[in-house]
Amino acid sequence: MMNGIFVIAKKEIRQLTHNTQLMVSALAMALIFGAISGPALTATGGTGTSIGIDTLLFTFGLMIGLLIGYILSGQTFLREKQDGTIETLLAGPLPVKEIWLGKVIGVLIPAYVLTLVSTVLMIIVSGFLQGEVLIPSGPIILHLVTVVPAFIACGVGVLGFIQLLLGMRENQIINIAVIFGLIFLISFSRELLGPGFTMSWAGEGVILALTVALLLVVNVMTRFLDKERIVRTIP
Repeated sequence: MMNGIFVIAKKEIRQLTHNTQLMVSALAMALIFGAISGPALTATGGTGTSIGIDTLLFTFGLMIGLLIGYILSGQTFLREKQDGTIETLLAGPLPVKEIWLGKVIGVLIPAYVLTLVSTVLMIIVSGFLQGEVLIPSGPIILHLVTVVPAFIACGVGVLGFIQLLLGMRENQIINIAVIFGLIFLISFSRELLGPGFTMSWAGEGVILALTVALLLVVNVMTRFLDKERIVRTIP
């Protein structure tokens, strides 16, 4: 089981990284977001590690990771349906759920790497503008290494599920609705915390538990996928 999943994940990573135009676009987005977030932090008056940089990192990693995952997942799932090459995978011995999971992992890894690159750039630019070395707090570091990749996996998993389940026309509408819905959820959660929140270990634990629960829900959704239904949606 795991061997098949990792084979698909490696194939997706290889195809994504060999798509120069796609990777340049994703990297450009990561660098631009990282570069403009430093001036944004300074403009809002955020200072120090406990409020300014933590506040920005709390939502920044989630948003940029989600957007990059959105770009890459379209190439991973929809491309194979458009080309008809998904039929080759479906004709093999792997169940649909394992194919889906391998593709999610294949998108998650490059999306998360680019998110970390963007986050590091943001910290460097913010520190340079404020004239100090900014170091995120422990809970925010935990947030970046656990919640952020898990949330990216959730977003990519939902998008991949929809892209496999529905036809091409429906995908164009629903994918945009899903991505903006998740971004709204991030923004709404940030507003509930208030402008001067500081993330605690307990708070981060709750957020991680909620993200894991969301991952489990996404995993259950894949039960509605079957090879025959996917084949019928291939143009």
